Amino acid sequence: MSTTTSDAVDITGLVKQLRCLKESDMQDEGTRKNLFEAARNVAFTLESPGDSIQRIAYTSLQTTAAKVASDLNLFEILSKEQDSVFSTKQLAETTKADQVFLGRILRYLASVGMIEEVGEDEWAATNITKTLSIPGLKAGIYHNHDNILPCWQVLPDFLAETKYQNPSDVAHSPFQKGHRTEQMPFDWAMAVPSRFHNFLQWMMANREGQKMFLDVYPFERELCHGLKPEMPLFVDVGGGIGHMCLALKQKLPHAPGRFINQDLPPAISQAIQCDGVEHTVHDFMTEQPIKGARAYYLRNIMHDWPDDRCIIILDHIIKVMDKDSVILIDDMVLPNQGAHWRATQLDLTMMAGLAAMERTEKQWYSMLDAAGLKVRQIYTYTPELRDSIIVAVPK
Repeated sequence: MSTTTSDAVDITGLVKQLRCLKESDMQDEGTRKNLFEAARNVAFTLESPGDSIQRIAYTSLQTTAAKVASDLNLFEILSKEQDSVFSTKQLAETTKADQVFLGRILRYLASVGMIEEVGEDEWAATNITKTLSIPGLKAGIYHNHDNILPCWQVLPDFLAETKYQNPSDVAHSPFQKGHRTEQMPFDWAMAVPSRFHNFLQWMMANREGQKMFLDVYPFERELCHGLKPEMPLFVDVGGGIGHMCLALKQKLPHAPGRFINQDLPPAISQAIQCDGVEHTVHDFMTEQPIKGARAYYLRNIMHDWPDDRCIIILDHIIKVMDKDSVILIDDMVLPNQGAHWRATQLDLTMMAGLAAMERTEKQWYSMLDAAGLKVRQIYTYTPELRDSIIVAVPK
């Protein structure tokens, strides 16, 4: 099919419009996401074979370059003052890096949009620069480069060696091969405070500003009735530093009952202090000490473990539930068909890092049934990742 002159003019005009788009032009977040996905799909359609192989072969270099820039605090320096322009020489003096080396790194960062090249050897911040200067998101660069990237690198060899079986043994996974250790992933991470700190900060920051389960689940109506102050209302099992207890306490400040955050010592030692929230040390692979709570909440816990370990975790909770108790599983529930790319990349990250998985709806029902639970209802609160709250009770 030939391209007419009018078609060419339309395309030229469209290109000009796209080049002029700014974040402030977006009417709402839905519009922004729709345009982003459409542009991404168009980019794939327009790729030549050379474009495709360049994109795929060099993607991991972006993480490496971002880590180097983060080590030098380049993103923070460029973002510090609004509309500031820095020369390579200035940045070399500030960072104490070799000027020639730094110029090469800066050119690459500008070419992939992390910073802006505004003149010869002159650089400024973009929206992405500012994003990468945020401490929690910077922690995500460190976590993925230092903790996850080695697992991805050995994944092909690991799968070949295991005859392409689905990884399900957390003690024998790409993680051990990539990091040359016999330790379990979380034991390995907690052995070095900076590793675990980056993990915790990243877990908090990558969902900041997004919807949460309390936006869709009627917590007060379902769980707060007839509860005495001394009774446990909310137990966050493996709750990290306690940000979900804090969020619930802020949303329902007059809710009766106890709010309890449980995790291992490295997390509890960094816990957010809040009136009315108890922080206690607990390993969810052992017996659950809090009996008869209204809600046992597990956020992004199940996706860290294969089915057999999930069943152990759940069994400890089932044994202490009473007739009014529910288990609230806050995790992604992938559609059985047509999962979003952000969800699928997290699924393969779970495979490589923890021999675990993001589960489809069918897989959730199957695993929970094997654990002796039935699904009362599923509330989904993010359309892309399909973050959901699964309300489960004993069969």
